[in-house]
Amino acid sequence: MKQIAQNYKKGSLTLEDVPAPALKPGGVLVRTRHSLISAGTEKMKVDDSKRSYLGMARARPEKVKQVIDTFKQLGPMATYRKVMNRLDSWTPLGYSLAGEVIEVGEGVTEFAVGDLVACGGGELATHAEVNWIPVNLCCRIPKVAEGVAADANGYLPTEQAAFATVGAIAMQGVRQAEVQVGESVAVIGLGLVGLIAGAILKAAGCRVIGLDIDPRKAELARAMGLDVAAAIGEIDVEQFVSSFTGGMGADAVLITTGTKSNAPIVTAGEIARDRATIVDIGINKMDVPWQLYYAKELVLKQSRSYGPGRYDDDYEMKGRDYPVGYVRWTEKRNMDSVLQLMASGRMDLASLITHRFKFDEAPEAYAILTGENTGFYVGVVLEYDAPAGEGVPSRKIVMREGEGRAKMGLAFIGAGNFARTMLLPNLKLPGVELVAVASATGLSGKDTAAKFGFRYCTTDYAELLGDDAVDTVMIATRHDLHGKLVCDAIEAGKHVYTEKPLCLNEDELDRIRDAYGRAVDGGSKQILTVGFNRRYAPLVCKTKAFYAGRTEPMIMHYRCNAGFMEKNNWYQDRAVGGGRIIGEVCHFIDTLQYLTGALPVSVYAQSIKTDNQATTLQDNVIITLQFDDGSVGSITYLGNGDPRFPKEYIEVFCENRVAVMDNFSTLTTMAKGKRDVTKARSQDKGQRAEMAALRDAVVEGQGNPIPFESVAATTLATFRILASLEQGAPVAL
Repeated sequence: MKQIAQNYKKGSLTLEDVPAPALKPGGVLVRTRHSLISAGTEKMKVDDSKRSYLGMARARPEKVKQVIDTFKQLGPMATYRKVMNRLDSWTPLGYSLAGEVIEVGEGVTEFAVGDLVACGGGELATHAEVNWIPVNLCCRIPKVAEGVAADANGYLPTEQAAFATVGAIAMQGVRQAEVQVGESVAVIGLGLVGLIAGAILKAAGCRVIGLDIDPRKAELARAMGLDVAAAIGEIDVEQFVSSFTGGMGADAVLITTGTKSNAPIVTAGEIARDRATIVDIGINKMDVPWQLYYAKELVLKQSRSYGPGRYDDDYEMKGRDYPVGYVRWTEKRNMDSVLQLMASGRMDLASLITHRFKFDEAPEAYAILTGENTGFYVGVVLEYDAPAGEGVPSRKIVMREGEGRAKMGLAFIGAGNFARTMLLPNLKLPGVELVAVASATGLSGKDTAAKFGFRYCTTDYAELLGDDAVDTVMIATRHDLHGKLVCDAIEAGKHVYTEKPLCLNEDELDRIRDAYGRAVDGGSKQILTVGFNRRYAPLVCKTKAFYAGRTEPMIMHYRCNAGFMEKNNWYQDRAVGGGRIIGEVCHFIDTLQYLTGALPVSVYAQSIKTDNQATTLQDNVIITLQFDDGSVGSITYLGNGDPRFPKEYIEVFCENRVAVMDNFSTLTTMAKGKRDVTKARSQDKGQRAEMAALRDAVVEGQGNPIPFESVAATTLATFRILASLEQGAPVAL
């Protein structure tokens, strides 16, 4: 299938052949009939891609700060890779479309194959021939009232239904204004969102004033039925609004512009009546003029995208709706209300369509937004050739033909930033061939396959599990998929490397033990290992060598200044990321195991007691581990430190010797009064050596790089740490 892709580094916009998306539970596959280009959001993205790196930095100073913080923690090379990967990747565009359901995912009951639907969501409802859409971002298209333009079966045409998501943005802004019938409302900015907001306000019985710097948009607003509209530069705005409102001023003002100028905020305050409400829907500079807003006691509100539910993964991705008695208007219900207004004939958005392009002509459509092709535009719609009843396009794209079987035929499941920056660059090793990459979205898989030279990409990981050219599978997905994918790969007879964690619960760990045990008992020499890369870091290896031949137990302390993480981050979700203990502390447990060569036998964990509702029990923890050789290790995991302070620090005391490793940059050892300091040329957390060890294990037949009992013990220890936090007592493994 085809999809529009934007590349920030190259400044290019292309139509790419990509695999059709995977069908996941909780959503449907939709074949697009029409999609709407957002002249605001998408124009901003396309304009950004044409800036120089310096221009991008000036436009997005918050991103520059993130890069600086990453540099301080990871060093120059890792930071460079992360930034370049972000810039030199294909990014999807679009978030508002309409089409036909062609497949229904597990657990979905409200949609059936053949339903016509309007869909929304950034990086979900993209400009692509087929998209996977979760149920709470998908609305059934209604039949229209008598006398309203309809398709052949009496439904609202998909060309108009494609406006539903952008319409929901306008609808949420109107709801935030809390207007009443008969009130006078001014709309500053008569682009797509502003004009739709004006139409909604008219349908709600308001008197609407339209204002824009473009006289053509003011003319279009009048043609749509707004009461009055004018170009800001051609009138005295205060006098214009005062005259229309009988000297009272606007009861509410909606700002739907996107500008770095403070003028809309000032103008809104000037034309508003005493104690009016002003709602910012766009992206604007907001240096609020205090005296003006104070004197009138104005209420200034923000409108968050499509409405309640936006940016909440529980709502959008997991389908957990808000009870209507508590949240009347969610983003889905806002989309539904826009569709109902159009279907009833009370709002006609067909006149907003200034351009229609065949999907194959999409680059020409964006040339209008960027000014390469001049002309007046508002609504730009893409039309797709989507024959009714046609099945799902291929979920596999072949990039190049294979040349037999390599010594190590490697396949990736997951093509995210970590895989592309920390794993794949370190796999340019003798005997290793990149055969296949599987990802849930075809665009990221195709991009990764093209960049690193894979034979093919797919959105169906079963494809690569059944490929004889693949003998090793690397798993780099979100954590909730690790357990199942590990078992599936083992049962397919593949060597398996999975990024940490191995799995998220003891049931999954038991299934992995059983699957791997059956393979080993059957004579298989399959490798199963986890991405505990710190044991391969040069300074950690040197620390272990410093204590070679020891006969006494160790006392070890591992401090991680992990930094604050929002509770709604997927990593903190116990069902998806596993939380910070399972997801990250496993690294440090493995490192202590490596230093001792012993297995943990018990754990005891304590968390700080705080009334801070922004934190979890896993954010600030001290963990004590007892090992079977008598060694004791403590892990101090901190979310309340300064993130710019060095992240990781290890101290080891044993047999009158001391070793201190500081953030993989320096190692200080001391024995018999002699101090030795080793400084690394660059911060090295062991990823390169880890990939070399995996290659040697597969190609040279050296067996598991990390003993499976060690991997299993680390994983079990994370589960027991959570139990200790809950019980407030030590827990045995």
